[in-house]
Amino acid sequence: MTEDSTLDELVRLRAEHRQLSDLLKLIQELTSTVVRSESVSDLFARAFATLFGCVKFDAGAAVMIEQHLELFVSTRADAAELLDDRLVTSIRRTLEERIPVSFASTEIVVMAESHDLPVDDRVAGIDFQSSALLAHEQRTAGLLLVARMEPFSDREEQILAIFATQVSMLLDTIRARERIVNLSETDDLTGVWNRRYFRRQLPHEIERAHTFGVPLALLIFDIDAFKEINDNFGHLIGDVVLSELCGSVRETLRPTDMLARYGGDEFAVILPHTDLGGATAVAERILTRIRAVTIPTDDEGAIQCSVSIGIAEYHRDEDRSSEDLVRRADERLYLSKRHGKNRYTA
Repeated sequence: MTEDSTLDELVRLRAEHRQLSDLLKLIQELTSTVVRSESVSDLFARAFATLFGCVKFDAGAAVMIEQHLELFVSTRADAAELLDDRLVTSIRRTLEERIPVSFASTEIVVMAESHDLPVDDRVAGIDFQSSALLAHEQRTAGLLLVARMEPFSDREEQILAIFATQVSMLLDTIRARERIVNLSETDDLTGVWNRRYFRRQLPHEIERAHTFGVPLALLIFDIDAFKEINDNFGHLIGDVVLSELCGSVRETLRPTDMLARYGGDEFAVILPHTDLGGATAVAERILTRIRAVTIPTDDEGAIQCSVSIGIAEYHRDEDRSSEDLVRRADERLYLSKRHGKNRYTA
């Protein structure tokens, strides 16, 4: 072996060692990330920040395939404008290239955005993309995509593939943890979220609406004459009424809407990305759906129920806290009661 070839071999071995060290560091950082992550959105934000240490990119997107497409985005601090229709179109196209299913009509819902990746001298853009599939329980669960102005090297493609495998395993851990947490945050009788979860989630939605300037609405409703139902038919039938009505209301909502039992026979619905007009349309659907529900009783009779609804739209200048939004929705619920029940007030 000549001196030149020996030197070349040494350079190659050093490059492989550096690459292996980078991968081990990436895996270690990802593992520590999941320990600190409280949710899927938190995991992706931390994971993209970790990946940026090995692979430079301007925008990173994670898409989870559910009833809709849940989108989690991280960009450089100076490149928030990259989250636009062009990026969404690129995501749809990449999904269809990697998964033989059409996503053209599937709604994309932005679940979380972060714009805190380091700024550098490169021009930001999305002309070139690299992607890898995310798996969950031996099925394709989503897609990771990173984009920038320059092509990605073979080494960077390999790092992303390994990164996606690790993120998939971490997602399984997060999902298992969320299932355990959800058991303490769902109502035993109706299966919807409970007051504890509602009080934790509403401030997050208000913060998102305030930060990104998107609309947000809140519905609060209760069952008309529910005390009389309990007094006349017993609490067992009352429980059936609560359960049946929750099921009916859920059928009128989108996957991104959140229904919670606020207390007793009172319920709340958080409507992200929904203005007052959209919220009144939801209220109309709820009223119509519940009017059609008939619940049989033990004496071969039947109960037909109605609800009264209060609607409040988030106003960044008026609502200093989640309590302000709840208070306005509650006031309008009582207006509905005073004006004859079985209606909404906005």
